[in-house]
Amino acid sequence: MAFKFSLGAAKANKAQLNAKAKEEEEEKAREEKNALDKVMAEFEEEHGAGSKVLGEPERHEEEKVFVPTGNKRHFTGRQRNMKSGPGTLEADPLDEFRSAGPGRLNAPTQPRFGGAPPTGPGSLNGAKQKENLYTTVVAKASNLPPAMDSKRVEELFAEFPSLKVTKVEKIPPHGPATKGRPSAAMKVTFDKDANARDLDDAMNRLNDKKYLGRGYYLHLDRYLGGRVVGTEQRTEPFGARWQAPEVAKGYAPPPDLGGGARDRDRPRGDTERLVITANQPPDMATLRLVHMTIEGVINGGVEFEAGLMNDPQVQEEERFAWLFDQKHPVNRYYRWRMHQIVCDTPNSEIFARQGMWQGPTDPLADEFANHLGAFDAEHEESDDDEDEEKPQQRQLPVGDNYPGRVDNGHGIMSPRSRAMFLWLLTSLPPGSILADDIAAISVFAVEHASQGMDEVIHILISNLIEPFQTTETNTRRRLGDTEGREERRRADLRQSTVNALRIISDVLLTTSRESGASYKYRLAIGTQLVERKAFEHLQRLPAQLEMGRMTEKTYRDEVNSILTVWKDEHLFDKPALEHLDEAFNAQERQKEQAEQERKLAEKRNRRKAAVKATTSTRVDMDNEDDKMDIDQEDGEDITALDGSNDGTPQAVPDTVLPAGLGGTVAEAAPAVNAAAAEPEIPGETAAARARRLRPRAEDMFASDGE
Repeated sequence: MAFKFSLGAAKANKAQLNAKAKEEEEEKAREEKNALDKVMAEFEEEHGAGSKVLGEPERHEEEKVFVPTGNKRHFTGRQRNMKSGPGTLEADPLDEFRSAGPGRLNAPTQPRFGGAPPTGPGSLNGAKQKENLYTTVVAKASNLPPAMDSKRVEELFAEFPSLKVTKVEKIPPHGPATKGRPSAAMKVTFDKDANARDLDDAMNRLNDKKYLGRGYYLHLDRYLGGRVVGTEQRTEPFGARWQAPEVAKGYAPPPDLGGGARDRDRPRGDTERLVITANQPPDMATLRLVHMTIEGVINGGVEFEAGLMNDPQVQEEERFAWLFDQKHPVNRYYRWRMHQIVCDTPNSEIFARQGMWQGPTDPLADEFANHLGAFDAEHEESDDDEDEEKPQQRQLPVGDNYPGRVDNGHGIMSPRSRAMFLWLLTSLPPGSILADDIAAISVFAVEHASQGMDEVIHILISNLIEPFQTTETNTRRRLGDTEGREERRRADLRQSTVNALRIISDVLLTTSRESGASYKYRLAIGTQLVERKAFEHLQRLPAQLEMGRMTEKTYRDEVNSILTVWKDEHLFDKPALEHLDEAFNAQERQKEQAEQERKLAEKRNRRKAAVKATTSTRVDMDNEDDKMDIDQEDGEDITALDGSNDGTPQAVPDTVLPAGLGGTVAEAAPAVNAAAAEPEIPGETAAARARRLRPRAEDMFASDGE
């Protein structure tokens, strides 16, 4: 069998195949060109003939930009550069954090896709240099009242001298409008000498703590311009949240409760529901204020709430901040409790299509009890229940935190417990009390360390300032007859005050040795004693009751003995103990010091008077002796000088007479009178007569009998 091959035929077949492929390529190119021309014609008809088309070169020679098309469109059009090495990489125009100097940034010098930089009118705005927000201290103040001006914003930083405000600009709102009440935000620029640490200090002291009125709290942040995307979540009215229905564990949920694979694509409204939680405030003061407002609205209508919100004093008080903010947790409890009292309906939807309301899990016990017999017997605690667990501090629910929230963990005391505590204080025996009499009070304080410790301390300090045993609270008060009632009242008040101080001391000593939250009593009681000026009241009590000296001394010794125990046990810190001691004993110490200084002054005066009298006596005796000698020697000269040579007796002055040996001038007066009665001797001179009549020593020391 023979085979024949023809090389010419093979070449002819190959040429035919190449010609056919070439025709197909040309046909495809013509089809693409016709399609492109058709698209361009439609684009020019819609946008005009002068419009710029993708793939068409730029009209302006100075803005030559190459935009790749076709199968090369996924690659960048950056012009190739054969150079390499440091400094040859193109700067990324999106990198705006590279600084070109203090407070400035580098602007992109070359377009991203190559070509010369634009020179048209649109390039004027892009050539502006932006402020470096990382080297200049700039703050963003948000959650401001809409009517707040820039001057008031500057006043917020008045207590920080290093933060000098140079410019305040209002930031326009961005994004969709939020539901709820409006608020303003401002950009605050500080001086170049301001430090970022100073701004951090201001943020720690003012952020969500500075109250601006009408329920607005100042919120401070570092201003970062438009680089940071807002993280604020879109909240529903009254702070409602989407929650999935609760499903009991242990079995697969049915389709109507969100179970099954077919329900995965169901809309959100079918699988979740909008829930508004309303929990009671954690402190007694806020809870009492809310209930007083509810009572006012029930009695006065909605006009009462409107008048309360329009009162300037209410607008500036921080305790009414919840009244102006519908999303405030306290405001939610206010709306829910008012709806429960007024409507008395099991329907939990207060406002139509705004969500279902859920109240507190534990309602207030004995809320409407107005006398001892109105307490609910079901809540009565049994003393035999030893397995009862102690209450634990619950975790704060989501969305219940707010600025100014009192978070002390002390809890709220029930009306039954408060009545029991008051009964324990007023049932003490009259007179001096012992440790066994107040043991129940200390046990009550330990048990209620997490169920109303603040109220326990408030009642104890109030009992010290005004003892309950002497007021109308004590139903067993002894009045008796009118005579002596005031005296008994003073004695009872003094003894009751000392007993109240002993109760506080026993509570301090007992709780300091207990575990749990009882240790907080010491710090809280010490703070309340100083703030309420309890020991200043104890210092003024003796003057108010007009105590005698011995009674006052006994009273002060009893109070000082308790202070000494507090110092020895170190129940309070040293400044607090020094303050209490100074408040009670300062005036008494000043009186004692003044009395000692007076006694020392009198003693010094007596000594000075004695020394002066002794010195004057010695000087007088020396002067008398000198005069006697002069009279004896110069008696005749004295007579001649006086011109009394005629024998006329002359009166002898008292200063010449000697006081005698230990005598006085008054003792010498009888001798002078006797000398005047002596007969005169003819021819005797005055000097001789004076010498003759001079008293002798034996006459001066002679007794009356001689």
